Amino acid sequence: MPSSPADNTPQPHPLAYALVHALVALPVAYGGGLSVEGLEHVPSGTPAVIAGNHGLALDPFVIGYAVPPQVARVQFMTKQEAFGWPLVGPVLRSVGAFPVDRAAHDARAVRRAIRVLRAGGCVGIFPQGTRGGHELHGGVALIALRARVPTVPVRVWHERPPGLRRGLPGGRWFVRFGPPLAPEGSIHSLTRRWENAVAVLG
Repeated sequence: MPSSPADNTPQPHPLAYALVHALVALPVAYGGGLSVEGLEHVPSGTPAVIAGNHGLALDPFVIGYAVPPQVARVQFMTKQEAFGWPLVGPVLRSVGAFPVDRAAHDARAVRRAIRVLRAGGCVGIFPQGTRGGHELHGGVALIALRARVPTVPVRVWHERPPGLRRGLPGGRWFVRFGPPLAPEGSIHSLTRRWENAVAVLG
């Protein structure tokens, strides 16, 4: 059910999440299909942070699609501007996504993520902060350490055949999950462990 003002904890609507999950199959198929590896590393029924690289706009949808709803419903921390877009905003809220102000240290978004995890949910975050970003942010490690939950590293990418014109179907999506990282050490050390874990998934 959607979150109430009383607890302010984002929650995916089960039917809406299942519908959006099914609809994502269309752009994924258009993009050439999907290969998933390491799904066994995603905890089923227990909280975790799913933290991945971010290069393309569809990355969060593809990662979410790679995880069957019966395993986990991944609730992504998403740039706040997207919640003001027609149609997109309501869809994001229905699947339990919640906004983050990327221009500031958004303590509210951190608190929401921790509440989702403590309620048994699964949070998706991109430590790069934005597509193609080169600066790693420590929010992912901060959230995992405070909530005392593992961080599952994930790498997502799309390969297109050489010479295939932009906009035409083809190529293939790949999502590869790595072993969970225990919520140990400092924010800096956990962030670096995540960076190294994602690097070996490429």
